[in-house]
Amino acid sequence: MEKTIDKKEKRKKRIIKGTTIFIIVMLFYPVAHFLLMWFGVNINSILLTFKTPVRNQLQFLKFNELFYNYQTLLSSLKLESYQRMFMASGAYFIISCFITLPIAMFFSYFIFKKIAWNGFFKVIFFIPSILPLVVLTFVYKMSLNASSGFLGNLLVKMGVNAADLFVGDNAQWMVWIFCIWAGIGYDVILLTSGMARIPRDILESCKMDGVKPMKEFLRIIVPLTWPTITTLFVLGMMSVFNVFMQPMFIIEGRYNTMTIGLQIYQQSRGSGLQEPATLGLFCSLVGAPIIVLVRYLLNKKYEDVSF
Repeated sequence: MEKTIDKKEKRKKRIIKGTTIFIIVMLFYPVAHFLLMWFGVNINSILLTFKTPVRNQLQFLKFNELFYNYQTLLSSLKLESYQRMFMASGAYFIISCFITLPIAMFFSYFIFKKIAWNGFFKVIFFIPSILPLVVLTFVYKMSLNASSGFLGNLLVKMGVNAADLFVGDNAQWMVWIFCIWAGIGYDVILLTSGMARIPRDILESCKMDGVKPMKEFLRIIVPLTWPTITTLFVLGMMSVFNVFMQPMFIIEGRYNTMTIGLQIYQQSRGSGLQEPATLGLFCSLVGAPIIVLVRYLLNKKYEDVSF
């Protein structure tokens, strides 16, 4: 009897030991990846904000000048170029949260309701999310080319000077239009997935009660997909800081299309790495609390429903 108990205990210990080893092995890569690619990179970025170039090498500032880079940044905020940059970046918050997201919600609802040709519309919306951004921007610019683009030739026939689309004030509008077009597909993918989780019994009950589509959308669909909407809204707020490829590929940041992300990207390619690091950390310190607060308030709007 005692031998049987000993065998069971040994077997139990081996299972626990094997499980522990398995968990350690499986967690090693993600933990190492986090420490190296997130913690290590961000710690280095924070340290860069307290350094200055000396003889082509970055060295730590003296204690009494430790916040020199932050003082320089705050002084730069008074410059017109920086003010234009922040205004151009803030525009993407409006575009992502109050233009792209509502349009995506509208089309997602109709796709969810399986309207005629809904499969075709799915493909149309999904393509911009599948193709690389550099390909999308190239196709976008070429299609609007005044001499060889299909849309460009069409605009010329309509009396519009397509040659001036990417010049002056028009350039900013063309970047915004591209962001709306390319961003709708990504939002539609997530929203249709969220709507697909809604039980059909609820929708059938609405149909039997004679609920109109608009009322069904506002009173049923929106509250039940609110977590997805909240996530997309928060991601839209983050676009203020991370939009840089679109203006870079389309217009190279000219004509008042310079954004915070593009500024950091261009400066980080030079030797003065302390400047983009300071700007990035400053935006993180200002933006993170605002984003967390907005997310908290949005989550309070509707209770999360499990189904």
